[in-house]
Amino acid sequence: MSNRLIIGIIIISVFLGAATLTRGHDWGDDFASYIMQAGSILNNSTRDFVERNSFTIFESSNQIGPVAYPWGYPVILTPVYAIKGIHPLALKLPGLLFYAGFLICLYLLMKKRLTQTESLVLVSLFAFNPLLLQFLDQILSDIPFLFFSTLGLLLLSDQNKDNDIHSAVIGIIIFFAFFFRTTGILLLASFVAFEILTTLGHYANRDQTRRRWRNVIIACLTFGFLFLINLWLFPGGEMSHLALYQKFEVKTALGFTRAYFQVFDLFFGEALAWKIIYYIVFAFFLLGMWIKRNEELLFIVFFSFWMILLITWPAWQGPRFIFPLLPVFIYFAFQGMKFVVGKLPGAYTWTGQWLFYGFWLSIIGVFLLHSGANAYINLQNERGINGPFDPYSREVYSYIKEKTAPDSVIVFFKPRVMAMMTEHPSLMSTECDRMLKGEYIVLSRKVGENQQIPPEEIDACNLPLNQVLKNNRFIVYEIQK
Repeated sequence: MSNRLIIGIIIISVFLGAATLTRGHDWGDDFASYIMQAGSILNNSTRDFVERNSFTIFESSNQIGPVAYPWGYPVILTPVYAIKGIHPLALKLPGLLFYAGFLICLYLLMKKRLTQTESLVLVSLFAFNPLLLQFLDQILSDIPFLFFSTLGLLLLSDQNKDNDIHSAVIGIIIFFAFFFRTTGILLLASFVAFEILTTLGHYANRDQTRRRWRNVIIACLTFGFLFLINLWLFPGGEMSHLALYQKFEVKTALGFTRAYFQVFDLFFGEALAWKIIYYIVFAFFLLGMWIKRNEELLFIVFFSFWMILLITWPAWQGPRFIFPLLPVFIYFAFQGMKFVVGKLPGAYTWTGQWLFYGFWLSIIGVFLLHSGANAYINLQNERGINGPFDPYSREVYSYIKEKTAPDSVIVFFKPRVMAMMTEHPSLMSTECDRMLKGEYIVLSRKVGENQQIPPEEIDACNLPLNQVLKNNRFIVYEIQK
């Protein structure tokens, strides 16, 4: 019965996720880099991509991303790109499949720790969650990475399979997590740290200690072997992001500590009532983590490593970077609540159980209604085209492609989108002098000072500009040199 229910939950989740997908995208241009990398794999021009994107990254006013993202997600996008080209709706479909895979892994991870009913309730919180389902509309690696990080925790926490093959599979899955996001290396670090902490004080059992470290070595060697193959097949560039650590400040880290713990509340919602619920759940999370500190040491190590990385990273990353921690967070909250219910006097145990289930089922009901409404509105709007794929944007791309030289440098607030859509070199500038690195300037009339000099302030730069195109969203200038 439980298998049928989980299948039904996943099918409904996939249906809602598919109905939420649009034919456009927002203006965050990380997605453009992933698509261009997929195109470079298809055309066997990965090194050319790195060279072109290096210009965009390092000539812009500030570093907007790495020279290349890890190649795992672009590899997944390549077949879709080969069939449909730059087609936003089609390129979002792999994320939908990975989300279904994540839900399966989450259920398998939880059914050994919770009752069947509790496991179904916990998975439903993620299956119908509006934040996560709406995020499926992004062409980004976060959802595929969520699948691999959860699968990694599932394998790492399975102590019943103590053999070389299982250890090698762990190394493979950790590599794929790393292949999709460089932060996947934290799974390997968590594995090693967990084994160190587990074997401390147990040196008398030398056979067990040797066996555990054999498992670690096999996993690390497997990871290392695949990493070398990755270096041979694909050019580097993802490590260029580490240069941002030069901007590390203790003050920023202290501010991020509070900010990232607060961003967990977005899992529930943005209204004040949801924030209150979050604070209640957070208290149970702390309690659950404490009472399970010995049994779930791996979860605690992983959670701690991930939070340290987020807090010390100089740039704010937002809610998507806490996605891998959400299953651990909700699981510990469940355990905290169960502990309190278990401590109630016998006469109140039944009431406590119903309060526990009623609390979470009410949230699931709201999630389902919210996600269903989002899906319905999106379908009513015919999956509306938005952002860089709307008609006004396409008019600009057409002008650039048809009326300008192929090597003309375009100054634009989302340069990777411009490079993807026009195949022209592009950079972002918030400085007047840097504008002269380009031949054309495209200014958005809607975003103000978001990585650009607003149109109403461009005259103050005293640049030799000739307006060549204007529509409801953009103004295009040629720089007369």
